[in-house]
Amino acid sequence: MAIGELLFEMTEWLRTTPLVEFSLWVSDWPLCIWLQSHFFAIPVFQAIHILSIAILFGSTLLLGLRVLGLNATDQSLTDNLRRYRPWIWGGVLALVASGIILLISEPVRNMVNPIFWLKMGTLLVALTVSLWFLGAVRGRAANWDISPDGQATLRTGAVALIILWCVVMAGGRWIAYAPV
Repeated sequence: MAIGELLFEMTEWLRTTPLVEFSLWVSDWPLCIWLQSHFFAIPVFQAIHILSIAILFGSTLLLGLRVLGLNATDQSLTDNLRRYRPWIWGGVLALVASGIILLISEPVRNMVNPIFWLKMGTLLVALTVSLWFLGAVRGRAANWDISPDGQATLRTGAVALIILWCVVMAGGRWIAYAPV
């Protein structure tokens, strides 16, 4: 089965679920109506969402590259973690908040879109791996240059996390082009 056919079948299935009624109910919310009736509202929140993913991904990428030994090797891993962790979590908070607002702004387009749900699944995995990764970096940072224990696992996690966030970003762009 081709990917297009699979996505079509997923869309048809989503249309048979209570998500349709729920998304129509959300589309009557005052916030949804306000967002749709104010010309700059949705583009402003989209810009915030894009900047948030840029901050989150950039910080994750730089920390991951440090774990891989490809960036800032003249600085300790502890210093890198201290520098990037607030940006990572600030990016996550802004991303989730702006994402909820964008979901409310166009509920039917998103909730009946299989790409949206694939992105949300990948996002949950990426957030879970991010929690693990930041905890693992924190736990191993002090002994990073002394002991090789856990370095291979953490390096694999860094690569996986970079790939996961790339998939989340690609999914976010693909949502707009999936037929609903």
